[in-house]
Amino acid sequence: MKNFELENLGVQEMNKTEMTNVNGGLLGISINLGPLLTQIGQTVNDTITFIGVNLNFIIKALQNL
Repeated sequence: MKNFELENLGVQEMNKTEMTNVNGGLLGISINLGPLLTQIGQTVNDTITFIGVNLNFIIKALQNL
């Protein structure tokens, strides 16, 4: 659809900052998703690092057998 068609339907564009804040819902609760997304990213990075270190250890141990 073209922009003017979406505007006629009441659809608005959001930038990156607006997308990290979810407003509304049944209770009108405002949630800032920025810190949650940061924590999820850090947890994924930590998990990948942990797996990499352990795989390195296992591979080296198997090579020494």
